[in-house]
Amino acid sequence: MSSDAFHSYAGKVDSYVAGRPDYPAEMLAELPDVDFAIDVGAGTGISTEFLSLKARRVLAVEPVARMAERIPVDRLPNVEVAIASAEAIPAPDGSAGLILSATAFHWFDYARATAEFVRVLAPGGILALMWNVRDASVPWVAKFGDVLDDYAGDAPRQATGTWRRIFDDARFAHVASHSYPYVQPTTAGGIVDRAVSTSYIAALTGAELDTVRQRIQRIIDDEPTLAGRDAVAFPYVTQLYLFRKR
Repeated sequence: MSSDAFHSYAGKVDSYVAGRPDYPAEMLAELPDVDFAIDVGAGTGISTEFLSLKARRVLAVEPVARMAERIPVDRLPNVEVAIASAEAIPAPDGSAGLILSATAFHWFDYARATAEFVRVLAPGGILALMWNVRDASVPWVAKFGDVLDDYAGDAPRQATGTWRRIFDDARFAHVASHSYPYVQPTTAGGIVDRAVSTSYIAALTGAELDTVRQRIQRIIDDEPTLAGRDAVAFPYVTQLYLFRKR
């Protein structure tokens, strides 16, 4: 993860917690039950809690200490947290039956991170890549995305598709792809927090950040399904890609 993104996430942890969605429970059935699993790029533990239901032991790997501090280990007794990166996972060779990267794989140094995945995964172990993708078929969500796109520059994003090189990586066999519609219950403020929790928006300061907040608020105010409502829904499509270590 780049240093700019590192610092931007560290400064917007509350917005991340408030604005980021969790994952649909039905996707749990697609993941294997294992003795030891690793959540790489664990953030504040949204995916870690999900993964804790599939493994006897879970290692949550997160490079941003202020985010890792929010992983709820007090109610996840089978989870251990490591302040570390995907490129240097503190786990023994061949120890993990499952590695999960949720809304994070596009940030990694591909060569170094996948070498670590190969090292740490047991023979036949599963690599699961998961993203919550905003459902741009909904007009207001498309407008939300347009605001973010104005600031994205060359920031790593799932949408660029560069991560898809793994489909051609001889070290991994593609097992399955799954897609689920998913709705995050939230508030109007949560929609603003979702924007601010995006790395390249979180890196903005002062007037630029205020402008983003105002533009998102105008989208909310102009949308009948959002304006003046205490509870709203943010639609996503959750995508899951499973690979097996050859």
